[in-house]
Amino acid sequence: MYSKFGKIDAAKNVFDEMLERNEASWNNMISGYVTMGLYVEAGRLFIEMWGRGFKLNGYVIASLLTAFSRSESMVLEGLQVHGLVLKNGLLYDVFVGTSLLHFYGMYGIISSARTVFEEMPHRNVVSWTSLMVDYSDAGDFNEVVKLYRRMRREGISCNQNTFTTVISSCGALDDEFLGHQVLGHVLKSGIECNVSVANSIISMFGNFSSVEDACYVFNHMDERDIISWNSMITVFANNWLCNESLRCFHLMRLDHGEINATTLSAVLVVCGSVDNLKWGRGIHCLVVKLGLDSNVCISNTLLTMYFQSGRHKDAEKLFNRMAVKDLISWNSMMTGYVLEGKCLGALKMLNELLDMGKMMNFVTFASALAACSDAEFLVEGRIIHSLVIISGFHQNLVVGNALVTMYGRCGMMQVAKKVFQMMPEKELVTWNALVGGHAENEECDEALETFKLLRQEGESPNYITLINVLGSFSDPGNLLKCGMPFHAYIILTGYETDEYVKNSLITMYADCGDLNSSNHMFNGLLNKTPVTWNAMVAANAQQGQWEEALKLLLEMQRTKVNFDQFSLSAGLAASANLGILEDGQHLHSLAIKLGFDAYHYVKNATMDMYGKCGEMNDLLKILPEPKRRSRLSWNILLSSFARHGYFQRAKEIFHEMLEQGAKPDHVTFVSLLSACSHGGLVDEGLAYFASMTTEFGVPAAIEHCVCIVDLLGRSGRLAEAEKFIKKMPVQPNDFVWRSLLAACKTHGHVELGKKAAENILKSNPSDDSAYVLYSNVCATSGRWQDAQRIRVKMESENVKKKPACSWLNVRNKISMFGVGDQSHPGSEQIYIKLMELRKKIKEAGYVPDTSYALHDTDDEQKEDNLWNHSERLALAYGLIHTPEDSTLRIFKNLRVCGDCHSVYKLVSNIVRRVIILRDPYRFHHFSSGKCSCGDYW
Repeated sequence: MYSKFGKIDAAKNVFDEMLERNEASWNNMISGYVTMGLYVEAGRLFIEMWGRGFKLNGYVIASLLTAFSRSESMVLEGLQVHGLVLKNGLLYDVFVGTSLLHFYGMYGIISSARTVFEEMPHRNVVSWTSLMVDYSDAGDFNEVVKLYRRMRREGISCNQNTFTTVISSCGALDDEFLGHQVLGHVLKSGIECNVSVANSIISMFGNFSSVEDACYVFNHMDERDIISWNSMITVFANNWLCNESLRCFHLMRLDHGEINATTLSAVLVVCGSVDNLKWGRGIHCLVVKLGLDSNVCISNTLLTMYFQSGRHKDAEKLFNRMAVKDLISWNSMMTGYVLEGKCLGALKMLNELLDMGKMMNFVTFASALAACSDAEFLVEGRIIHSLVIISGFHQNLVVGNALVTMYGRCGMMQVAKKVFQMMPEKELVTWNALVGGHAENEECDEALETFKLLRQEGESPNYITLINVLGSFSDPGNLLKCGMPFHAYIILTGYETDEYVKNSLITMYADCGDLNSSNHMFNGLLNKTPVTWNAMVAANAQQGQWEEALKLLLEMQRTKVNFDQFSLSAGLAASANLGILEDGQHLHSLAIKLGFDAYHYVKNATMDMYGKCGEMNDLLKILPEPKRRSRLSWNILLSSFARHGYFQRAKEIFHEMLEQGAKPDHVTFVSLLSACSHGGLVDEGLAYFASMTTEFGVPAAIEHCVCIVDLLGRSGRLAEAEKFIKKMPVQPNDFVWRSLLAACKTHGHVELGKKAAENILKSNPSDDSAYVLYSNVCATSGRWQDAQRIRVKMESENVKKKPACSWLNVRNKISMFGVGDQSHPGSEQIYIKLMELRKKIKEAGYVPDTSYALHDTDDEQKEDNLWNHSERLALAYGLIHTPEDSTLRIFKNLRVCGDCHSVYKLVSNIVRRVIILRDPYRFHHFSSGKCSCGDYW
């Protein structure tokens, strides 16, 4: 009696005072200890009972096994009891056998549970169900189904627990046909009204995406418990019906009243989008109000929600406040950091786990490997691969998939293939990872070959497979050979209607240079989703159609299509390359409003936009602190300082990057060498080039060689530049010779200029820059007849010179000017303003440098020609139509003329304004008669 009412001490006192104890007394006392959770005491009392010679019975054995199952640390004791069961022939007792099944299932020793089951002379429905639950808990749903079918063959009737287990397994296997068969059996058995069974049916329909069927079952239930409501909320959430899930949660609170941790975790799943973040914050407040903020499961769901909505700082605050953290908490943080592109954050979490000596699982390693899916973190990825092997997870399927993905994205396809081949089992995700690796590395033939092998192995490709294969077609030569035939295959297999495949086809045609086909596909779609719009924006941006990309974004905004981080990134890139600060600022504001500003892609695109639009202060405001910067962030910062003429600061940034442990790459050195070239830092540039390969392991590419030729050429060391070209580790291309030719123009080296021009024209006879630059070399050297002869030849070859133009944005309208342009409505005012400026700067000491007037005319005409240059027309227009205290921003498609550079300096001093001129090579900041380039550009 005492033990039944929880008075275990009183029960033990009575037990100890008993003069005679029979078998029932011992059984009741042991059962009392088990009920109170005193498992060790129950075990000690059993040993005492057994030592006194009492005969073992099924009741006491079952109580003990229940104790050892619940303890989670008494597996050895349970194995000893199993030995006693066998020794004393107690397995005939169904109650004992079923308890053994439950014991082994709780410890995950399924093979032993199966052995016990097969050895049991008698089994009842509870025995069958117990083994089914063991397999279900272990994730082996196929075995659950096999047991169910065998159970039916042997004529065993199912109870509500059996049906609940097998129905859940049908949902997990996504086996809709079997699910309906079991449902028929349930109806035949007449227990469809049972709440537990109905709840499992709701969940099963949710897994099948049969939301209407789930709703039908829920609405026709005579009685609902908290699990019913939780199941329905989960069904809506898992099928991305966010509003319905939130509405169901609201009705639950009104109708049912009671909610628990599972309810809150389920509804928080749909609050990860920016649109539903306010709901998420509200539910977080409710969690605190209900005192459930210490519940680790809810906290983990909140971590995921904050990361999915781009609020990593909120996630960090919550994580740091959590009194209890389990491995899922750490994994959630790592996965969240990877989602936002904050790979260093994820790796820091892994280091903390290692330092604390905590056990890690396959999810931990998969997240850590995902953080290393960039060549910047290849070394860390290799170290984690070693940890995977040491920890025994190298044969885990999920970890294997993550390894193949990581090595593919790091450009190590041979290693990715080796990992793939050594994997003991493979699934479609594994094949997709390998195909994706080939696509990432633009290995079109290999991607197609892997796709063929996949099909030969009996795997059916899904939409991800097709997207990955399409991603490998990135060259115009791939279109006819691979892209269009594969498009035909997609049509035949019926995947052309898939939204993601359609978007990938749009991207594929654009990547292969056929933007017309991309536009045709896009315009042919009757129902364009946000993803489709975003794909088209990105396609235009990638092909340099910046204006079209911005027009599409405006159309999206007009038609109320939702932006995502990719469309915002593409729009910011378009604004950056067009130099339209106002549009870039508008997109940045929109990103903040929508909650995308913290996303890795958006933040870097915003930084790059401010850098390319000349707003270094705004760039620095959003720059992450040094420890949190990715390599891309460092590269953007370095290139921005270099582009703006802060060459010493660019060098400092490079060394700061190294101090923070970031590894420089190909792009880093292009920016660094360019900074040295434009800043006249010849010796430093040569030293960086030498250390690039030897110290940092970055192979010299053609872009680096162009920088070195430019570096030597600008400083007048043309002989060294020519010698370098002869010994270059890669074959010189047009850019190398063009850089040398430009240097020959600056320093008047006609013969070497001729050689450079000839090399350009060998590979590209219609290259207008070779004719123009060499003609200019001759003109600046006073060889007017040679210059004229080159221009005549250019005309006879029908080669058109790229016209110079300059533009600026005034009141959200682009005004563009060509040389001597008189088509602008305000031309008369512009030329009057130019005359005014010409007079004022002459009074300030301006002397025209007529060497930049490249036609053989008298000096007066040459000077007049210089005042027709497009950048001067843009300057005059800007001074007329912009506020006197504002910064004037002007852009030019060709390199700024040296005489115009002098004019801009003088004008900036006279009008007391900051003028920023951007040409294809760099920014010139003019202020108080000086330029940021120091007259070296």
